[in-house]
Amino acid sequence: MSSPFEMNQLRYFVAVAEELNFRRAARRLNITQPPLSRHINLLEHAIGVRLFDRTNRSVRLTAAGERFLFDAIDILKRAEAAALFARQTERGESGSIVLGFVPSATLEVIPRIVLRARQQMPGLSLTLREMMSYEQIEGLMAGSLEIGLTRLPGRRPNLILRKVWSEPFVLATPANHPLATKVGISVSDLHDVDFIGYSTERGGFLYEVVQGYLNSEGVTPRTVFSVAQSRTIMALVDAGLGVGLVPRSNQCIPMANVVFRQMPLPDSFQSDIYMALGPKEPAPLVARVAQLVTEALAD
Repeated sequence: MSSPFEMNQLRYFVAVAEELNFRRAARRLNITQPPLSRHINLLEHAIGVRLFDRTNRSVRLTAAGERFLFDAIDILKRAEAAALFARQTERGESGSIVLGFVPSATLEVIPRIVLRARQQMPGLSLTLREMMSYEQIEGLMAGSLEIGLTRLPGRRPNLILRKVWSEPFVLATPANHPLATKVGISVSDLHDVDFIGYSTERGGFLYEVVQGYLNSEGVTPRTVFSVAQSRTIMALVDAGLGVGLVPRSNQCIPMANVVFRQMPLPDSFQSDIYMALGPKEPAPLVARVAQLVTEALAD
């Protein structure tokens, strides 16, 4: 559907309405007065109302002109914003991104990314979805997800993967537990101790990492509960029901009855998060956000 007037005519109208003088408006627009008057006449004819009352001595807006001025300014602002957003999108600076992330990324990873995005990409609309790794893989393949922060998936069909986060584990113990104050604590101290571990539910990555390390050290705790999330381990430790090995970022969770202990652990015993992109060449915006994620987590 074609517009009854041109954008330039709106600009001319706004200039005259603000100056209330055709000569000053023409000078402001860097045109001569006759074509300016002609365009105002064409605009009034196109919309079918008189916008100005003109005499030899004065120019003033009609009631219709005052109403039209409000909308004309709004249209011009939105047109300028649309052009700006289009240029920003072409450069990968604005638009919408859906970012999936595993629950363990909630404490430190996601806040870093969101803060960096607000600082560097104010035109970005970022939708956050807490998802398990296998759900992210499905979303990336289906195109409903642009970027995923996932554990290393066993099945990764043509996905672009990059490790972006790695953190050590710490031991969480109740404040009154013997291991809370023991000097020279080591993994062997976990043998036959009440332990809250990870389950294989919904992926089981952390279960494989923790259990694999304990098995390699020949240590067998007395597992009293197996749960899916680190925050559940923390709550059970806080209740005094056992100790647990959790990624270091869980120290951000304030719990009155939990003490964290550092143990000598191998560098290979880490909680890793990978950034995953879909199988197609990423759009400029996706590539820009992926770079932002990498930079935010590298600091």
